[in-house]
Amino acid sequence: MKRNVLLIGLAFGAIVSMQTSCVTVQEQKPKLTLQERLDSARVWYSVGKDDLLKALDGRAEFETAIKELKKAYGYTMAKDTTGQLDTLRKNIALDLAYAFLKNKRVDSSEYYYRAVISMDSTDPRGWQGLGFLYGIVKEDYVKAEEFYKKALELSPDNPDILFGLAKVYEKAGREEDAEKLYKEALQRNPDNPALNKSYGDFLFEKGKYVEAIEYLEKAYEKRSDNKDLLKTLVDAYLKARKEGADVDLEKALPYATKLIELADTTEKYKYYLKRAKLYEKLGKKKEAIADYEKALELNPNAKALKVRLAYLYDDLGNAAMAEKLAKEVVNDKEIEARYRAPAWALLGDIRQRRAIALYKKKKYEQAVSMFDSAIAAYQQAAVLGTGSIKTYAQRQLDRVKKWRKKAWRKWKRID
Repeated sequence: MKRNVLLIGLAFGAIVSMQTSCVTVQEQKPKLTLQERLDSARVWYSVGKDDLLKALDGRAEFETAIKELKKAYGYTMAKDTTGQLDTLRKNIALDLAYAFLKNKRVDSSEYYYRAVISMDSTDPRGWQGLGFLYGIVKEDYVKAEEFYKKALELSPDNPDILFGLAKVYEKAGREEDAEKLYKEALQRNPDNPALNKSYGDFLFEKGKYVEAIEYLEKAYEKRSDNKDLLKTLVDAYLKARKEGADVDLEKALPYATKLIELADTTEKYKYYLKRAKLYEKLGKKKEAIADYEKALELNPNAKALKVRLAYLYDDLGNAAMAEKLAKEVVNDKEIEARYRAPAWALLGDIRQRRAIALYKKKKYEQAVSMFDSAIAAYQQAAVLGTGSIKTYAQRQLDRVKKWRKKAWRKWKRID
């Protein structure tokens, strides 16, 4: 009996063993060929890269891009005597590091930057990534300088690396070192557009707008289609003028126009605003109105622009259009009080002028009524406004009340 049980047990064990063996054989996946790995990695890399770019402007999630990039990275994990997988894996690792950094997962970002260095210590991008991570994110300026300097050894005139190290020096309070770094690089390569742009950006951030213009314009000579460069250049002109510098804003107009031409539909709105500001400062009010109206057409939700338009129309003597726009603003409760206040002040100005004109025509009763309307507008401006608008409205209230008193006395034949 025991022998039979033993035989049955052995037989059952053999059956189970055979079934397990069969399952293993059936489930065992064939090894991927090099080409299959490359194709799969490239497809997932392309998808992940696309979602990473979308995530940068809010059209996708960084987590989605990270998952896709990690899948691409997994396909590159195999020996390859041709070096194709190694090259692809390094590029994917760089994008993974950047994606993790943008997703505020610093440790994972550092892991992949160091992976790049392990794969190829002569590639400056891994060292540069660590320099940024330690300098800008972790604020460990000693280590950041070490990493950036290693990157510079490998790519001495790389403008991005120079700019990164300069920013580290700047954040560490070593502005002279940052300035020296750029000047040395430009001495070696004075016509390099990327270097000129980076130094121009540096000067711009330091508030040296006039100096920045010189280098940005030099960069523009060879990089006329660079939107970021054009934006900084236009802003440098506007900020320099605001600070009282004697810069020729006419020279900035072609840059602003080029910026509009290069921009996609979603960007054009803000660039029309920039050109409108240039036109305003140049006293070209009709052109400024055209750009503000174009901006409003592109972005109907920017209702506060109607305030600027109303003032410009009033400056041109078109009080009817100015009043129409100002009324639209003051009656729209969705518009913030800080914009409705100046609109009320403008209505006060328009009504005050009309009242004074009526007074001069000896239409005193009508003048009193119009002065009352002006007073009501200025009172609203004083209630809603702050700072200079509030002060202006209160000052005008005192003035209008004096005028009203004079008109009332004339009307009642007291005077």
